[in-house]
Amino acid sequence: MKRIISLATAGAIALSGASFVGVATASADTTTTTTGPTTTTTLGPPIQGVGPLSVYLNVDTVVGSRAAPGVTPAVGCAMTNEFLVGQMVVFRMSGVNVAAGGTPLTPANVISANVVIPGVAAPLPMNYGNHGTVAFWTVGWSTVGYPTLGVVNFQIVVKTAAVKAVTQRYKARIVVNKKVRYVWRTRVLKPAVGVQTFTYSQAGTAVPSQLTLNAAPKA
Repeated sequence: MKRIISLATAGAIALSGASFVGVATASADTTTTTTGPTTTTTLGPPIQGVGPLSVYLNVDTVVGSRAAPGVTPAVGCAMTNEFLVGQMVVFRMSGVNVAAGGTPLTPANVISANVVIPGVAAPLPMNYGNHGTVAFWTVGWSTVGYPTLGVVNFQIVVKTAAVKAVTQRYKARIVVNKKVRYVWRTRVLKPAVGVQTFTYSQAGTAVPSQLTLNAAPKA
């Protein structure tokens, strides 16, 4: 059974469709070039993208405790990317709005968080709730009847709410014609952040690290 913790980040220009996302992969995914006695390693671009980040997403998948009749249920909440048809995939997500000062992503500042799965007509809305003594986003997906085996190229799309600027009024001392005056001015403590959309995907990661659906063994 393959298991992985998926770490993802989205770049500031994700709204325009160029989101920087990915999964932390093993060192075996690097490309090694050998020339004579000298060996050099060519590193790919950073998984989180090359620009300043405006949001951080942490995504992983665990197996649900329920399964279809005839499919042996796995231990609930076991972290894995390998599933059998009939098992339940539970997507988990947490995140931070970096542009808004590092604010955790909760229903207070998220308009929507959905899992999009190829072949599934409607997105699966994620719910924010308690799990143990902490809270994060989750949604379960029953794989019963899913027609395609192999890698499932799911995406998680998060839309954050707009954040108003934080300002402060203060008296500024100025000198006009050698006379001291005080005028009210406004300084911006935190700039406004507009509505933004970010997408997590498995793009660019090694196939063994991606969500994979396998046929259930025959009885």
